[in-house]
Amino acid sequence: MKAKFRKPVNPLFKPQDRYYVNERGWWFYTVDMISGPYATKAECVDACRSYIQKRDGVFAETC
Repeated sequence: MKAKFRKPVNPLFKPQDRYYVNERGWWFYTVDMISGPYATKAECVDACRSYIQKRDGVFAETC
C-alpha cells in the first residue's frame, strides 16, 4: 500500500489573509490586523508578507 503524499502547510500565509481596494487605495487584512492604504497592490502584498513573517517569527526586526 502506498502512502499518500501531502503538500506541507505553508506557515507564512493563512487562507484568512486577504487584500482589497477602495477609493483610498489597497488594504490588507489578516485574522488579527488591518493595514493600509497602499498606492499599489504590489506594495500592499509586500507589506502583508512582511507583517506575516514578523508575526510568525520568521525574521526579527532589526530596528
